[in-house]
Formats: sequence, structure tokens, C-alpha cells
Amino acid sequence: MKICGQLILLCCLALNTWANDSSYYTSGNQIIPLQETDISVKKEILTMRRIADEKVRVTVQYTFHNPGKKKSLLMGFEAAAPSGDADGTPRNGEHPYIENFSVDLNGEKISHRVSIFQTSELIEREPPYHAEDLRRPQVIPEIENVNETGFFYVYHFSATFPVGDSQITHSYDYAMSGSIFTSYEIEYLLSPALRWANQEIEDFTLIIDLGEFQQFHVLASFFEDLSSWQTQGRVKIAMQDVRHETLGEPWRVMTVWQHHGSVTFSAKNFRPKGELSLFSNRILPRDETLDVQKMELALHDLPFLEEKTIKDEFSRKALANLPYARRGYVFQNQQLRDFYEKQAWYLPDPSYKDAGLSEEEQQWLAELAVLKLAK
Repeated sequence: MKICGQLILLCCLALNTWANDSSYYTSGNQIIPLQETDISVKKEILTMRRIADEKVRVTVQYTFHNPGKKKSLLMGFEAAAPSGDADGTPRNGEHPYIENFSVDLNGEKISHRVSIFQTSELIEREPPYHAEDLRRPQVIPEIENVNETGFFYVYHFSATFPVGDSQITHSYDYAMSGSIFTSYEIEYLLSPALRWANQEIEDFTLIIDLGEFQQFHVLASFFEDLSSWQTQGRVKIAMQDVRHETLGEPWRVMTVWQHHGSVTFSAKNFRPKGELSLFSNRILPRDETLDVQKMELALHDLPFLEEKTIKDEFSRKALANLPYARRGYVFQNQQLRDFYEKQAWYLPDPSYKDAGLSEEEQQWLAELAVLKLAK
């Protein structure tokens, strides 16, 4: 049984590019037919919403169309093993970083099973999956280093489709990957949706909401420009060339500055040519002296202060106002106003009133206040 080349490639890339200071947990994926089928995808709404510091909830609402008679179909969800600085040991026979997996068909919950393969087993097989392969005993070999396992997980279930349209809602929680260079990274495979009979998604919507004060980048792999994207709430977007700090090379991306709200991608007759790849670089000042005229200020990161000095009093003043600038404070001081209006993420909010800061921000301001001026 052979999985698609993109999945194999992704597994190999993960093993090769994630060093011990990085944690690659898994890629999100579409529900796919594990057998040949004449059922098509009419509509899909894919929502990614952050639910904790390191976790995102993926919810997918599908509308499938069955043109013929009532039919039962073997369906599934594929997930690659963790790699890098991550524990790859299966937990209770399931992926260690996927939780609360569920599927509903037309309002009724469907039970599922999980089969575990070693990647080498999959490469030697031809599609489609066979029931006997999925139901065979799951033998987990004795391994010395769980970070180097080639496990591949298939969450599978049987669904019965009446004639016409059916709705499936699928959801799960999973841990976002990350490294010393990135706050988080999210990979989600879009192209497996082409395995359905119509080889497209007739009406596709993607919604991303990663919480307050977030700055992240979406690789321009399945879109060319911003024409198919919309923003909701206090959000700015722009096309840029941005260096992916983990991989060490520049990518063409859509940058999202999300004060609060979400971004939405919509497309008709969607045939994705690439996968969803999202990352958020950490902003680490490289100079020992903090000079706001030279350093990069980000919406999502407060500058690192340990063992730093500060160039001048304006740098101290500008940094002291960073937590308020993030919230859209309209500055009366002309010098501060000019400075923050040059920041790509700044969104002035005339209705903003002074509000309490987070404990992290308060602690950071206390450390900033005692920084010494550079000599």
C-alpha cells in the first residue's frame, strides 16, 4: 500500500530538517477515501483555532454528494509520526500529539479505529488500502530512540452515504510544532482532497484564528495573491518575502498581523497545487544594545532583555509603550506616533482606553525600566 508522494516527501523532510532543538509533531490532513469512490466533495469549511498556548483545534465541515445508490465507504485520516525533539511513542495505540478525534455523519457520531504502520511498509504497497491491512494486529517494535521512528497512523472508519448530499463534521486537537527559531509551525495537507471522485473541492473555505497579538506567515503555495483572502476583526495582511528561520531560506508568504480576529481564504472549484504551511518566527535581537531605530519590533514577541543595554532614552520610551501600541493606542507624542506608524503591524484604535496589561508584559516593563544605558 503506497501513500501519495507528497506525504512520503513530507515525512522525509521532517526527519532531515528538524534538529534536536526542534519539535515536529505532525501534519494535519483531510479525510480521504481509502478505497476508490464515485462520491464527490461539494463543500468544505476548514477551521483552525488556537485553544491553548501550543494546541490548535482543527474542525472540518464537509458536504459530500453521492450520485448513485446508498453506499458504505472506507474512509480515513492519515498522520505522520513526530520527529526532532519530540517523543514519538504511540499513546494508547494512537498518535501521541493528536487528541479528541471525532467524526459525525449527518448528526450521528461514527466510531473509528487507528492502525499504525512503519513508513517502509507503506512505500512497498499499492493503493487502495485494504481492510485486512488496517485490521491486522498492531505490533509496536522495540526501539531505542523514539525520535527516529517511522510510524505512520491511519485513523479509519466506515461511513454509509445515502443518495444525494451528506454532511460530515470532523475535528481533532493537535500540538503545534516549534523550534528555538519559531514560536510555532503548522502543516496541513490540502492535496489529498483531490482523491475524491470530482478531484476538487467545489466550494472551499479556510478560516485561521490563532489568538490575540499574533504575527505569522502563510506560504504562498496554494494561492498567488491576497485576492482570495479576507480579514475579520483587527487584522492586517500583506504579501512579503520572509525568511523561514528554521529552514534558513526566504519564502514568498502572506504575513498576518492578528491583533484579534481571523483570516479567511475562499475558492471555488479548488484544486490545491500545494499544502498549507504556516510559521511564526521568533524575533531575537542579535545586538547587545537595544536601538529601536535598528531592531525589528513584532506584534507577537516582546524583545529579549537579558544581558542587554539600551542605546538611549527614546529607545527606552518607545519600548515602554510597545504593549500599548500592540493594542492600538493613538499616541499624542509626535515622535512616538511617527515611530509606531512605521511599524507594519500597528493598527491605531481611537476607541482604545488604557487597560490592564498581562503579567508577562508587566514583568517585561519592570525589567526594561532598570536596563542600563550603553556607554
